Amino acid sequence: MSGKKQNNKTLALIGAGRWGKNIISTLKIIPRVKLKYFGNRNWRELFEKEDLDAVLIATPPATHASIAIPFLERGISVFVEKPMVLSITEAEKLRGIVKKSGQVFMVGYQYLYNDYINYLKKEITSGSFGKILEMKSEHFISPSRPNVDIFWDAAPHPLSVFQYFFTPQKIVSAEGKIEHDSASVKVKFADAPKLQIIASCLGKVKTRKLTIVGDKATAILDETLEKNKLAITKNGQTTNPQINFRPPLRNELEHFIYCIQTGAAPLTNVDFGYRITEWLEEISVLLTNKR
Repeated sequence: MSGKKQNNKTLALIGAGRWGKNIISTLKIIPRVKLKYFGNRNWRELFEKEDLDAVLIATPPATHASIAIPFLERGISVFVEKPMVLSITEAEKLRGIVKKSGQVFMVGYQYLYNDYINYLKKEITSGSFGKILEMKSEHFISPSRPNVDIFWDAAPHPLSVFQYFFTPQKIVSAEGKIEHDSASVKVKFADAPKLQIIASCLGKVKTRKLTIVGDKATAILDETLEKNKLAITKNGQTTNPQINFRPPLRNELEHFIYCIQTGAAPLTNVDFGYRITEWLEEISVLLTNKR
């Protein structure tokens, strides 16, 4: 962050459910911000608050655009949890309004603010893993959500990481199956490694695992472990890099605060959110048409 003195910012949180409560507790330990308003009801009353600098939205995904757009049009910056929206049509409309408003808009792809993910990105970029052949994401035991299927709920994480690592431009093919509470998908991109996403609301053991397979090394990030979350195997030897790890949600929210204080563009801005929505919809349509 810049060494310049930053002004305090007043925030509102819309959606104080399970994840919203994590946002509340995290904001309490971040300096130079005041979470003055929060809750689900009567959020339109916030339009009258002259001291409001930004809103954070952690409501069901189907409501994200309808809540975010009025605030952007009133000159208030917005943070919205993933998935950004549930269709590319909504994403296109939202992107246009963000550009017109000139406000900071950020999507909560939390994995991109994970110190282990950023370590892996540096290693991949340096060539330490050689040519990357495949990335695999495993996500088991997650709440079943009536308003969104497990693919749209869980897949934004690996898709955002994949985009961050490899910046693919085009999907070549997708195969697998998507149901409301389970998904198993294999995707081929042009000029990028293969991507496999396995997600289920069920399972014997909670799993949050990311595997990167290169022709020189393999990395496994297991976020359910208390220590040695990252294991890298190279030439038959496995090491556990020690990372200066901070909670990803804190990193993410501090990045948002920095952006609204300075006007900097967020790493996960509306263009990034548009691309992830595009991948989600394209994969869903490809697999639906194969049924």
